[in-house]
Amino acid sequence: MKAFTFYGAVALLSLLAASPAFAANECPGASQMPWRDYRGGSLVAPTPEERRDVIDLLSQYAWTMDNRDFNGLAALFVDTGQYFHCDPGNVNAVLAVSAGSLANEFQKMFANLAASNSSATRVLSSILIGKRDGSTFEVAMTVQVTIETIGVSAAQLDYTARLYATITKDGDLMKFVILKVAPSQSGIQASAR
Repeated sequence: MKAFTFYGAVALLSLLAASPAFAANECPGASQMPWRDYRGGSLVAPTPEERRDVIDLLSQYAWTMDNRDFNGLAALFVDTGQYFHCDPGNVNAVLAVSAGSLANEFQKMFANLAASNSSATRVLSSILIGKRDGSTFEVAMTVQVTIETIGVSAAQLDYTARLYATITKDGDLMKFVILKVAPSQSGIQASAR
């Protein structure tokens, strides 16, 4: 497990060094509870078909990340899409990556995980989906990520996080406009972000 922590720290530091400036006010603050908007708030319930399409996109994200298909990851975002990494309670993202830079940045970040013949598995749960307008959806959910070294170790929890997404219909497909990952612990040491 110490090796994963080391790899995660190295990956995060190298990614931060190459990343654009930190994003301002992109993350939920310590007292904010964005999940409250999903029931009796500003969002309305999606149709069953819309819910299915949004959950399908979320599942594609998990499978794409688990299989380190980073070129495929960029295809899940609109051209102007953004990925943000947050620290708990800090409204400013510590990492902001554009959709066009995702493949490059994530290949660098996951290089040590691939080199150690390790795999990650994401389990998404507590998925809330609210419709903002005709084709825009807000999503809040939790994720648990485990890592195992194939043939060496059993799966171990790497980190837990809250994910917040703005999703839109782009032609016939649902795509991310914004994806925010907010780990439960500050200064994430995760290997499989």
